[in-house]
Amino acid sequence: MLDKEYDKVPIEDIEKKFNSNDKEPIKYGYGVRHTQALLYFMCLALGYISRGHLGVTIVGMTMVDHDAQKPIAVSESAHIFANSTIIDTVTTTEGSIVNKTTVNDLKENITLTDDKTDANHWNVYRTYDWPKSIQEMVLGSFFLGYSIMMFPVGIVCQRWGGKILLQIAMFVNGVVSFFTPWLVTWGGWKVLCILRTMQGLSQSGLYPGILTLLTNWVPVSERGSLCSYVYTASGFGTVIAFQAAGILAFSRFGWPSTFWATGVACFIGFILITIFGAATPNDHKSTSDAEKNYIMGATSNSVETKSKVPWKSVAKSIPVWATIIAHMGNAVCFVFFFMQVPTYVFAILKLNIRNSGLLSSLPYFASFFSSIAFGYLSDFLTNRKIMSIKNARRFFNSIACVVPSICLMLVAYTRDTFLAVICFVLFVMCHTAMHTGWMINYMDLSPNFSGALMACGNTVTNVVVLALPVIVSNIVTDVTNQYQWRITMFLMAGLTLTANIIFIIFMSAEVQPWNDSNGNTTDNKSEYEAIQPESEQNKESDNS
Repeated sequence: MLDKEYDKVPIEDIEKKFNSNDKEPIKYGYGVRHTQALLYFMCLALGYISRGHLGVTIVGMTMVDHDAQKPIAVSESAHIFANSTIIDTVTTTEGSIVNKTTVNDLKENITLTDDKTDANHWNVYRTYDWPKSIQEMVLGSFFLGYSIMMFPVGIVCQRWGGKILLQIAMFVNGVVSFFTPWLVTWGGWKVLCILRTMQGLSQSGLYPGILTLLTNWVPVSERGSLCSYVYTASGFGTVIAFQAAGILAFSRFGWPSTFWATGVACFIGFILITIFGAATPNDHKSTSDAEKNYIMGATSNSVETKSKVPWKSVAKSIPVWATIIAHMGNAVCFVFFFMQVPTYVFAILKLNIRNSGLLSSLPYFASFFSSIAFGYLSDFLTNRKIMSIKNARRFFNSIACVVPSICLMLVAYTRDTFLAVICFVLFVMCHTAMHTGWMINYMDLSPNFSGALMACGNTVTNVVVLALPVIVSNIVTDVTNQYQWRITMFLMAGLTLTANIIFIIFMSAEVQPWNDSNGNTTDNKSEYEAIQPESEQNKESDNS
């Protein structure tokens, strides 16, 4: 009897389960999560294309030659980095350059008309006599909508998830871009400002939405590499926007073709994300059980969509504020570099870079590879336990802040063109380390509310960034005075370094107590530590 009962005990299963604890977590190869990451990459790239191409396209829209003996009315300084400044709190980019030959080609292919001529009122190929002040207003209107909607979109992200935000961004940008040439003929620059504001409103949810989706889809062990891969879309989209706009706007199809091509591309993106995208692994029919266990097990099954954000707890969280400050400091340095350094290069270094498309695109090509390299290096260091999650965030955030600050200070002293170009490339390359620094730290602190935290950080940063032109204009009263530039650049570098120090001291990689609906987490451990086998944790405690 006893022998009979004893035989029923599943000894082999118990031993198998016990011994499995001593092994590393099972790895899962290529799966649906990689397809999802590709979709997020596509949406982010299309977002940057639709927001960035106008820096080049507007040159074609406004090239009215009133006197055949005079050059086209586009100022020399406006040609620097594509006559535009594209500002973003996460990554900031500048336009590429339209060279003189393409400008002449445009004059041959587009019939220049007065926008007050009734016969050509509905001609989409017409050009507009807009002064530089109007052009800057048009270019900046996107970020008006982008800033206004940044905080509310965090609430939307928590209530309905991240997929719907990507759908809204792709659909709105598709419709607006496609119909812009006709609408502008009707309402002029005022309508274009409204349309760009609408695009800004819709795109304010791109980063919070993508961050929420990545939190649901990416296991902790792959967080650095996959997230960095997705965020390289910003640089990729920027380069495509500038080069494609230069080709289309200055071809026989004219500048409207840039808007039409962008609109069609965004429509395709909307269809793809709607059909193949999913908010969570459970919502996707093609996700295997093995991959679901790999993804959700690696995140301790703690990621869930909630409608209410614990704002009081978030406001009192010191690690959250440390991450927001790092976010702000890194973005301010980056925005300043690309807003003002092109003017510095033109006024101080006397470098005319408008005829070199390669030079303007080189930093972004380099940043694409550096971002991926930083992501894989972060995962390698943390998965091999060479570096803890917390120290990895500190290390890569320091790279993203310290190296750009040094480059900024070197640029303030140099008059050597070669050194300036090296600083440009190093600045953008090392800045991408932020993807495994403060940006990914939002996911570490609260997987459930990472999108809302990103929206909060973007809101605070946008407010500070809007004050940059005022600060610079009060210090740099003469753009040919290198000493004034030096003061400003050291000020920006100092702010960035201070923000990084605050992040290093007060940051945390532990999941915060208010992340869980019950007010507790896995003993306040980081997600990576929470999924470690108990045997390994016991070994570590014994060694300590």
